[in-house]
Amino acid sequence: MDKLITVEEHYGSDAVNAKIVEAFEQHGTQAEIEQIRRAAATAGAPGANEMGPERIAYMDAHGIDAQVISYASGIPATLEPEYAVPLCRAVNDEMALKASAYPGRFYLFAHLPHGDGKMAAQELERCVKEKGFVGAMLSGHYHDLPYDDAAYFPIFEKAQELDVPVYLHPGLVSPVITQHYYKGNWSDRTTALLSGFGVGWHFDVGMQLVRMMLAGTFDALPDLKIMTGHWGELVSFYMYRTDEIGQEVTGRSRKVSDYFKENVYVNPSGMLYPEQFRYCLDTFGADHILWGEDYPYRKKENIRTFLEEYGLTEEERNKIAYGNVQKLLKLV
Repeated sequence: MDKLITVEEHYGSDAVNAKIVEAFEQHGTQAEIEQIRRAAATAGAPGANEMGPERIAYMDAHGIDAQVISYASGIPATLEPEYAVPLCRAVNDEMALKASAYPGRFYLFAHLPHGDGKMAAQELERCVKEKGFVGAMLSGHYHDLPYDDAAYFPIFEKAQELDVPVYLHPGLVSPVITQHYYKGNWSDRTTALLSGFGVGWHFDVGMQLVRMMLAGTFDALPDLKIMTGHWGELVSFYMYRTDEIGQEVTGRSRKVSDYFKENVYVNPSGMLYPEQFRYCLDTFGADHILWGEDYPYRKKENIRTFLEEYGLTEEERNKIAYGNVQKLLKLV
C-alpha cells in the first residue's frame, strides 16, 4: 500500500472555545451556558487542540501520510449567526495557519455558520479559493432544521459549484427525539450515550441524508458529493428496503440506492468491523469507500494494517487508502 490518507479527523480551538463560553456567560441562559461548556470541553479533548509535532508523530508511527481535518464540534457553527459567522471564520483561519506549517500532511474542511446560508456559502468559497480548503463539514443542526430545508441549500449549491464535497457528521440529537427514543428505565448516562454514539447520532445523520434524497436535493444538484462516516450512518444498510417506497411515490429521478452509490462516499470513522466493511465493499464498490479514524477520539493501532491484511486486491486497497480521496478532493 503506497500511502494512507484518513478523512474524519478533528481539531478543536482553545481560543475559540474560550470566546464562545465568554459570550454565553454574558448573554446566555443557564441551560445554554451549561450546553456550551460541555460542547467546548468535547472540542478540547486531549489531542484535539494540537495540529503539530504530536499529531505528526502519531501519524508517522501509524503509517498515516495525511489527515483531512475538520472542527471537533458543531459549535460554533450551530449558534446564532451573530456568534457563528465570526467564530467560524476564526476557526477556519486558525486551522489554515496551523496546517500551513505542514504542507501535504493536513487538508481541511471548512466550518460553516448553519444559521445563515448565504454567509456560509461565502465562507466556503473564501476557504476553498483563498485558503486551499478541500470541502466542508456540517455537524449538528441550527434550530433543529433538517439538511433538506431551504436554509441549507446555498451551502450545497456552492459546494457543487466549487466541486468540493460536504461531509455530514453527527451532532447533538434533538431533545424531543431523545425523550421519545432514548430515555427509559436506565441511567441518564445511558440515555446520553445511547442518543449519541450508541445509535442516536448515526440514525440522525443517516435520516438527514435520506431526507435530502427524497426531498430532491440531489435532483436539483446532481453533481453534489456527500461524505459520511460510520459506514454510511446506518441507513446505507437499509437502502434497498427504502427503494421499495417506489419512484412512482417519491417522484424522484433515481432510487435511494442510486443516490447512495453515485453521490455518497463512506468511511469507517475508526469502526474497523470486518462485516460492515464487507457489506460496503460489496454494495458500494471500492470506488466509493474512503478511510478514516476519528482522531483523536478513536485511535486504532490497526488503522493501516486492517487494510493491508484484509485480503483486498492491490487496486482496491490503493483506491480506499488514498486513490479515491485524492481524486475526490483533487489532491493531485
